[in-house]
Parts: sequence; C-alpha cells; structure tokens
Amino acid sequence: MHVPEEIRADAAALIDSHARGQWKPGDADRRVALALFRFLETGAPLTGEQVRSVLVHAEPSDGPGEPLPVLLRRTAGLLDDAETAEGPAGRDAVDHVCLLLDALALSQPADR
Repeated sequence: MHVPEEIRADAAALIDSHARGQWKPGDADRRVALALFRFLETGAPLTGEQVRSVLVHAEPSDGPGEPLPVLLRRTAGLLDDAETAEGPAGRDAVDHVCLLLDALALSQPADR
C-alpha cells in the first residue's frame, strides 16, 4: 500500500535536504526529474505508467537505495490507485512530488 502521507513527508524531506545542500542528486536523478518535468509542462496529469516509463528508460542511479527512484516508484503505485490519488491526501502527496521534480529539474548540477 502506498500511503499518501508518507510519500508527501518523504518528498518534503527531499525538497528540504536539497534546498539546504544536504542531498545532491546525481546526474541520473536529475535526468529523471527533467523528463517528468517536461511531461508535466504539457499540462497532462502525471500517471503511474508515465513515471514507470521514465524510470525504466533512465540510467541506473548511484545505488539501489537512492531516494528519488524509490519515492517515484511509490508515487507511481499511488497514482495507480485512482481513488486514493484523487483524495485530498493523495493530491497533496503528488503535488509535493511535483514540487520536488520542479526543484531538481530547474536547479544547477552540484559540480557547476
């Protein structure tokens, strides 16, 4: 089960860690975020299928426990459960994930 409140909390924690410079996403994470950001710019709603498609075609991240791919897999599962995803907690969770994707896609790589 994909609990929206946990997804929201994890997304918020990554946003905060990224803003403070405590978490620096790798190139693979940045490319995943950028691909999903570009999809979101079309105005189409994010779907679980879209998230999984981007993850399947992405380069492997630095490790299996990297926070962004884990969070995105859980978000895809949430999006597959339309009733939960459309509820207030689900929408809030997805909004936070989208804010994280925006922040990553629009930020400069750490080595620049």
